[in-house]
Amino acid sequence: MVFFFAGLFVMFYVLLQLLSTENKNKWLYEKDNASSISVDKEIALGNVMDQYIVSSNNQKVLDNKLADSIIWVLSSRLKQQLVFSEYDYKIKILDNPQVNAFAIPGGRIYIYKGLISFCDTPEQLAAVLAHEMGHVEKRHVVSKLIKEFSLTILFSILSGGDAILLTDLWQSILSSSFDRKQEKEADMFALALLEKASISPRASASFFRKLNNENLSYNENLEIVMTHPHNNARIKMALTYKISENFTSKTLEVPWKKLKEDL
Repeated sequence: MVFFFAGLFVMFYVLLQLLSTENKNKWLYEKDNASSISVDKEIALGNVMDQYIVSSNNQKVLDNKLADSIIWVLSSRLKQQLVFSEYDYKIKILDNPQVNAFAIPGGRIYIYKGLISFCDTPEQLAAVLAHEMGHVEKRHVVSKLIKEFSLTILFSILSGGDAILLTDLWQSILSSSFDRKQEKEADMFALALLEKASISPRASASFFRKLNNENLSYNENLEIVMTHPHNNARIKMALTYKISENFTSKTLEVPWKKLKEDL
């Protein structure tokens, strides 16, 4: 009997080594997900990370009242449709020329100035915001951090805010992508949210089309343009998304041209 169980263990170990890293992590950590940490602790973790991002990592918050006002209009339209959300969203614009946006735990979203300059319309930027909200609402961000760092490390950051660990978390958020399933979930969430907010889901397609045209589709250092899934698949998803027959698009009345000139 002992030899039987020993044989099973050896077989299990060998099969585990044959799995790809992605499948191994998915199988091993399937239950070690965001439900392991409360939303309150997730928000507290986000507060600690925010202080690090804007003070210790040379990330300057953009000082532009018009930009802040427009982001408030866009985000408010979307947030009004999140009836059961547990997050009080806080959105900051970073004075960075890259075309990027990302979320950290607790409903904090960061938009780079370069992303605003890149978007042709406020609806395109709203599509990006809706996508990042999808990652927040589905708790993809905290789930990814749990897999990469473990709950023990995350809780230790809450108790002390160790600069080295915060640096590692920051680098992980910027340099490692969500898996294909998470990206698809965030995309589908965004399309539905845009429709509820009376913003055409086709704005998402136009955004990713522009990424393709500008050759920004495969920059692996930028969360919003990572290749999970490829842009063409995301464009197709947005174009084939079935919009309700009684849907009416309401224009986002903001001085978009003036904002882009100011930037």
